[in-house]
This record gives sequence, structure tokens and C-alpha cells, in this order.
Amino acid sequence: MAKISRGLILVVFWAATAGMTRAEDAAGSLTLEAARQEAVEHSPQYQRAQSEEREAGWGQMEAISDGFLPHLSVKGQYFPEVQYSALNVQFGNFPPSQFPGIFPKTSLALDASFDLFDGLRNLHKLDAANHRHAAAKILADRSLLDLGGKVELAFYRALAAQMLSDMADQNVKTLEDHYRIAQDVLKSGQATRYDLLRVDVQLSESKSDQLTAHDNVLLARETLAQVMGLKDDSRPLKGTLPVLEPDALLKNLSVEDLKQSPDLRAGELKALSAEDQSAASENFWFPKVSLVGEYEWYNSPDYLGGAIVDSSVYRNSYFLGAAATWDILDGGLSLAKANEAGERAQQAKEDYEAVKLSTPYNFNLWKRRLISSSALYQAKLADVEKAKESARLATAGFKAGTRTTTDVLDAELEQYRAAAGMVEAQINALEAMFNLELVLGRKVRNE
Repeated sequence: MAKISRGLILVVFWAATAGMTRAEDAAGSLTLEAARQEAVEHSPQYQRAQSEEREAGWGQMEAISDGFLPHLSVKGQYFPEVQYSALNVQFGNFPPSQFPGIFPKTSLALDASFDLFDGLRNLHKLDAANHRHAAAKILADRSLLDLGGKVELAFYRALAAQMLSDMADQNVKTLEDHYRIAQDVLKSGQATRYDLLRVDVQLSESKSDQLTAHDNVLLARETLAQVMGLKDDSRPLKGTLPVLEPDALLKNLSVEDLKQSPDLRAGELKALSAEDQSAASENFWFPKVSLVGEYEWYNSPDYLGGAIVDSSVYRNSYFLGAAATWDILDGGLSLAKANEAGERAQQAKEDYEAVKLSTPYNFNLWKRRLISSSALYQAKLADVEKAKESARLATAGFKAGTRTTTDVLDAELEQYRAAAGMVEAQINALEAMFNLELVLGRKVRNE
């Protein structure tokens, strides 16, 4: 009986110290640092965030090109077969004469335009693009922190799931040994059938918990692979569950640190971008004034003696001037687009207000969760030590005949539950730490 208790105590002590894991030291094991590096290479969420930042950068170039730079275009035409239209011209009382409507068979034109005034659309559009890119840059930087935290949390959850699975296996083995011992002492008259049935019920429950623990290991590994951007991964994990010290981590943190929160900064920039986009869409109230010009090289046929003769001489023409356009009526299309942009700006503003409300709440929430989970871990750590001593005394009492198998069983079950609760408290503290760092937009721990 004492041998069984020592086996469980070793497993519990291994979980309590968080100094060793089931991960193998053989080549091919997966460490937390390797998981982070692979996630950066494969994670579609991270790659998407980087792509969105690059897209916003191209949006800046689009705004500059569309509103601040001249537009040049080249147009060429060539017509190998032409049937010219005829124009009848009456000269006095003579019969009408026909003249062909000649136009160039070959031409090359260079067109240029430059907007002088477009209702300030170009300025508003550039401001919107700059704000959008700044917000995308903040979120792209934050995506690396987000990815690292998700990988870390998934890694430790998988590690904890394996530890809990090992403890569940040991618990089943212990209860099976208890069941055999209870059968033996029942035959000798030192126990009752109640003792045997009680062990049987707890053994059945522990087997159900064992199946759940095994499933949790598979699900935790699949979650880790998914966060890393992999289809699957079966490498053994190598690492330890860290023990957080909230007093040291939180002593220099305050609500003032939220001013640099990426959610707040990006939300404000998105609202400004939407507001500028709305202002740009209202340019239809003003005319658009542009400088325009064209230079053309062309080859027109000659009309000699009533016949059309191809000419090899290329001529040129050009014009330079100003043009103004103003859509007076477009069926309300411009007004509808302007109102749509205005509503989007209002939505972005409300999103920003919601973030301003939720960010301080999330900061306090995860800070409290970190403190409470860390305190629970310390309490469970103390419970494990007490449970180990209780199991030792119950085992010694059973050998001396002053305790029953039920007393030993209860003590060892309490030891198992305390160890499992301690691991869960560690994971909850790590989750709180990750979410707190996400709210702040920076690492709090020194790694």
C-alpha cells in the first residue's frame, strides 16, 4: 500500500514543482521558441495582418497619385482599311460636290492632365490613407505579440494537458490497486462491502476522467498546431510551466499605460480615416478644375485632284488649356455615396468609443484574474504538501491497523485533486498574463 502512495506522490510532486515535463529530450522535440518561429512562418492570421499593412501602404501611393501628380497617357491608332464618309457641298447653281471626311489613318497622341481643384478631395483622401496605414501598422506590430501569446498559451495548455493526463493515468492505477486491496481485506473480514463499492464507484469516475484527459491532450495539440499554422504536429513538447509572480509583474503598471494600447490607438486612427473618407466623398458639391493638354503625331491622306492619296509625311498638333466639370444631376448617386461614407465614419467613431470603454475594464479584469489565479496556485501548492503528508500518515496508520483503506483512498484523492487544481491555476494565470499583455500592447515579463 505504501508503494502505491509513493508512486502518486512522485507524480504530484513533479507537477507541483513545474520543473519537469513528459517532453522527451530526444531530437525532434518541440520547444516554445521553435513553436514561435514556425508560427511566424506559417500562421495565416499573422501573414494576413502583414498583408493588410502593405495594402494600406499602397493606398497611400494611390492617394498621392490620384490627387497630387499629373496623369500622362499615350494613345495610338492605325486603320489599314478606311471607307471615308462623304460630305456634299453646293457651289452656286452647280451640282453638289462630294468631299471625303478624311481623318488620320495613323496617329500617336500624348495626353496630360493635372487637377487644380477637386473640392479638397485629394487632401482628405491622402489623410484617410495615412491614418489607415498608421492603424494597419499598429495592428501588424500587435499581431506579432498576439501570435506569440497565442502560441505560448497553446503550448503551455498542451503541456498542462499532458501532465493532467499522466496524473489521471496514475490515479486510475492507484484506484485499481486499491480495489484489489479492498477485495483482499474484504475476504479477511477487515473491510465491508461498502468499502469495496466506494472504491469501485471512484474507479469508474476516474476512468471517465482519464478518457477526458486523453481527449484533452489530443485537442490541445491540435489547437497548438492550428495556432502555428500547421495541419498537424506530433513532436513531443519540451518545456516547463512557468510560475508567475504578480507582485513583481504588476508593481509598475497603471491605467496610464493604456494610452499606448494598440486597440485604442488603432481605433482612433480608423475613426479619423473614416471621417476623412467621408469628407472626401462630399467633393461632388464643387466643380473639378484641371489643366489639360495633348500633343499628337498623325499621318493624314492628301486630297489631290478629287483623289485621296496616302502621304508619308507626319504632322503634329497640340493644345493646352483648362477644363472644368461639375455633375449637376446624377440621380442622387453622389449624395448616396457621401451618406454611406458618413455612416461608416459614425460606425468607426462608435467602435472607438466602445474600445475606450472596454480597454480599462479588460485591463482591470485580467490584472485581477492574474492575481487571483496566482494566489490560487500558491494555495494549491500548499494543499499538495498537506495532502502528501496526509497520505503518508494515512498509509502509516493503515499499516498500524488504525486506519482503513477508505482513509488512505480519501487522502490520495485529495492529493490528486490538489495537484490537478494547481496545474489549472497555473494555466489560468498564464492566460490572464497573455490577455493583459495584449491589452497593453507590450510584453510585461522579461524572458
